[in-house]
Amino acid sequence: MVRRGLAVAFAGIRRRPPIITLALVVVIASIWARLEVGGQLPTLRFVDGAFSPRAVIDGRYSTLLTSTLLCRDIFMVISICVSLLVTMGTYEVVAGHVRALCLAVFAAAAGPLSILAGLGVLYGLGSHWAQGRLETLDIGASAIVAASSGALAALAKYKPLTVGLVLFLLSGLAIHHQLADWEHLLIFPWGYLAGRLFGAAPTRSYRPIRVAGYAGAWVALLSLGLVACTHVLPPTKVYHSSTGVALSAPRIEQTSYPTPSTGGTRPVLVMLPAGYDSNTTQRYPVIELLHGDPGSPASMITLAGLESAQSASGVAPFIGIAPDGNDSTKPFSWWANIPGHAMGTAVTSDLRAWAVKGFRTNGEWSYAGLSSGGFAAAYLPLISTQPVHAVCALSGFYDGRIPVTNKRGSKAEDAVSADLHATDEPSLVFVAYGASDARTKAQSLRFVAALHKAGKSVVVKTYPGAHVWSVWQAGFQQCFRLVSPSSHAS
Repeated sequence: MVRRGLAVAFAGIRRRPPIITLALVVVIASIWARLEVGGQLPTLRFVDGAFSPRAVIDGRYSTLLTSTLLCRDIFMVISICVSLLVTMGTYEVVAGHVRALCLAVFAAAAGPLSILAGLGVLYGLGSHWAQGRLETLDIGASAIVAASSGALAALAKYKPLTVGLVLFLLSGLAIHHQLADWEHLLIFPWGYLAGRLFGAAPTRSYRPIRVAGYAGAWVALLSLGLVACTHVLPPTKVYHSSTGVALSAPRIEQTSYPTPSTGGTRPVLVMLPAGYDSNTTQRYPVIELLHGDPGSPASMITLAGLESAQSASGVAPFIGIAPDGNDSTKPFSWWANIPGHAMGTAVTSDLRAWAVKGFRTNGEWSYAGLSSGGFAAAYLPLISTQPVHAVCALSGFYDGRIPVTNKRGSKAEDAVSADLHATDEPSLVFVAYGASDARTKAQSLRFVAALHKAGKSVVVKTYPGAHVWSVWQAGFQQCFRLVSPSSHAS
């Protein structure tokens, strides 16, 4: 039975190879590879390309497509591409290229809009949880996986297969721990409907009733989503929690700053908080965000969820600054000062002098970073010539054994070992790591012990996972509440 089924499947693939699915997989993998090797997509594509209700309100409808193509890490890229090959690839073999293409386009839009509509209704009913999730939604190509699964279930009309496909989609909740995985359950029925309307075997013309039903479902969903955006959500505005006065929306500036310590200039992204443009007298604390290796300033803006953080409960407005730690002349510097290259000074004294002149800062400066950026968050206060308010070090390395210190036990290694200089750290330190991240867990615990011995105020958090995005996303949100609490006097 199994052999016969495989024979039929391979015969179908030979007759109708899933070229649409393969093309989509190649595009997703290529974009991820381009980001990983340091290539730059169009301006702030990693930020502007993520779907959110605010993007739709502002008329950036292209984010419905770009959010489908952007995957954040290698695990997500592999899992999404394999899932696409299994679900959409199978559907394409059975239903044909045209149907597969229509289903992909439909799912890429219907997925985000479905979850947007649901959250919009909850927000309208007064849900603060829904309000926080509405600010940023990064859906991804999993919408196509879910719709393809529903379409396959409709064509097969076999209950065990339907149950298996639903369980397959639910597994994403256990693996990814993301809000977007709930979208699977919303888009599965839409895919099922599309599968029933389109049928299996390609025909020369579509039946009018099927076209009308498919188009009607799409128009109804689109209308519901747009109504939620334009009438339920506050359009492109954030409101002061106590006065109800409308504030200007958060915005991102992509620019560069002079670095006398290294010569020339360096790229930087600046996220200005809600109200920055409408209240021209208020000054704000600064949190400098330090990416890992590989990484980029744009990925930090996305990963840290700065747009949603600016209006999150328990967080006071702050200026987020994400410098670029990549350097072709001195790779793997890990933000440190090394012979002939003062990268550490470039992102401390140089950056701070520039920011103070160009933005309304209140003199309070903190460092927050992940992985090698976590090392930097703990290291940079050691060389800073100005006071540092707080440090948030996520999955960092604190014993000085990093690529720029060649000899173990050397003066160079000791100089960048945060656990040897705990007395020079600021009074407030937040340390987080993944429970199964053995290397950074051991280093984090040693660093925390040194901080306690030095009399510092330390907050330690452990999150499920290893050296992964889910740990850092949770860590950044806790960091912001700690470093810039809502009771903070700006």
